[in-house]
Amino acid sequence: MRKVIVIGIDGADPNLLQKWIGQGRLPTFKKLQEKGSWGKMKSTIPPFSAPAWTSIVTGCSPGKHSIYGFERTGTLEPKLINSRYRKVPAIWNLISSIGKKCIIVNVPGTYPPEEIDGVMITGLLTPSRDVTFTYPKNIKERLVESDLGSYELEQFWLEDFSRAKLKRQDPQALANHINSQMMSRFTVAENLMREISWDFCMVVFRGTDTAQHFLFDNEILLLSCYKKVDELVGKIIENNADSMIFIVSDHGFEQIKKVLYPDNVLYNNKFLVPNWDPYDNIQSLTYSIIYRFLQWVLKKLPKKTLKESKAIKQLLFSSASKATLIEFTKTKAFSTADGRGIQLCLAEKYKNGIVSKEKSEELITEIIALLSSLKDPKDNNLLIEKVYRSEEIFGKDAIDPPDLVFDLKPGVTASEWISFPTTLHEMLRCRKNSIPFVYPKDPAGRTGDHAAFGVFFAYGNNIKANKPLRSIKVEDVLPTVFTSLGLSPPYHIDGNVIKDIFIEKPSVEEVNWLQFTKKPPLQSGEIKKIIELRKHLKLADSENENI
Repeated sequence: MRKVIVIGIDGADPNLLQKWIGQGRLPTFKKLQEKGSWGKMKSTIPPFSAPAWTSIVTGCSPGKHSIYGFERTGTLEPKLINSRYRKVPAIWNLISSIGKKCIIVNVPGTYPPEEIDGVMITGLLTPSRDVTFTYPKNIKERLVESDLGSYELEQFWLEDFSRAKLKRQDPQALANHINSQMMSRFTVAENLMREISWDFCMVVFRGTDTAQHFLFDNEILLLSCYKKVDELVGKIIENNADSMIFIVSDHGFEQIKKVLYPDNVLYNNKFLVPNWDPYDNIQSLTYSIIYRFLQWVLKKLPKKTLKESKAIKQLLFSSASKATLIEFTKTKAFSTADGRGIQLCLAEKYKNGIVSKEKSEELITEIIALLSSLKDPKDNNLLIEKVYRSEEIFGKDAIDPPDLVFDLKPGVTASEWISFPTTLHEMLRCRKNSIPFVYPKDPAGRTGDHAAFGVFFAYGNNIKANKPLRSIKVEDVLPTVFTSLGLSPPYHIDGNVIKDIFIEKPSVEEVNWLQFTKKPPLQSGEIKKIIELRKHLKLADSENENI
């Protein structure tokens, strides 16, 4: 019986790996490189965790699975994505349907857990421990030190405040906590693999992403987190000698040198109207006081309170939501896709939209020209590498995509929220109808951000040794896993089997995947017709998450 393990290392960067492999710092990865196949793996555009991990587990591009960032793009209300919003089946849905058992641990975007043949413990975007985040439900009760192992849920965005605070006060403690969290994921996954029969296992270590966001400027501590992953991967290989093993990352990383605020650019060029005037002294002062008070409170709050208090969560998300900051009834465009996309306020799509379909092409052309020529006022260097229309990246039939997405220049990151002046210095920098749109530091204390290429390693029987690979993309992981399991890949995916890794072509059983799914994925044209019908019936903002 063939068995496959996918080990996700969030944000694992090919350049850092190669550097430390060459220095002899990462013995497991050196072994994987010498005795396996490996290469850089192209992430999604933009290269963010939510779309990239979804593409890895579905084999589909974001235009087909409809996940473009952590927040939904089909509504102007602040709503996080979840597993129900994914429009195509994941690997565990498909192989469970033919009786193969899965163990899924800590994969981002898997909440709420799905009913599978096996065990699922959800990862990033799980709201809290108060909800059911495991399948079967009783697994939740067993996530204690005396049983399967402790399992601390990671809170999206909120934990960044405590991480930034810990980095300032005790960066070694932050690295220790990151390594402890990764160890807990390993313990739970290993205990499950020993306890139940399984065919496919996937576990994601998110600590490398956190470490690189906050410790990219501290090589010693960053290396300690990579060494911990190297150790854990080595143990998984040692304990599962009969399995085919794939190591993948959703994207890479690079140092942050400057931060771009696209919404500020849109404001300066009269495409976006905020809910208050940044030049009104009283309003600016009020905003500044509120902003500083929140920062002070967040620094003082214990980590446990920050993670578990529903009131604090509601306050933070409401105060930072676009609905709070932007007057959509007067706005033509705003940033989306974690700050690397632009969405038009289309009247035919949103109940508060003001841009007509006839004017949309003219507006897109204007914004492309604006962004393509955008320069940092301080050094006169371009900030954006390339701007893409939606159909160039996601296809013509994409489901609720951003209207534009863009690649940034090396060292430039972006923030999705409009940034108002909060200090006297920033207010003095402002000119009438123009606010600063580039800052030298990330306000959350991050020193690293996502880059376009992650990593791919394949190891095990029938895998070529010391085989460098080219032209791999995140969508290729799923069909390669299916082939390794001896199954034909699903019909609807966008990825291709990475054939160069195999010594001999694996024998594959042809499977008609349609007969095993409850219903085939809706085609994008069908979804658009349903959305139009809902609009005709005057239902809310293209609410299509349950289609």
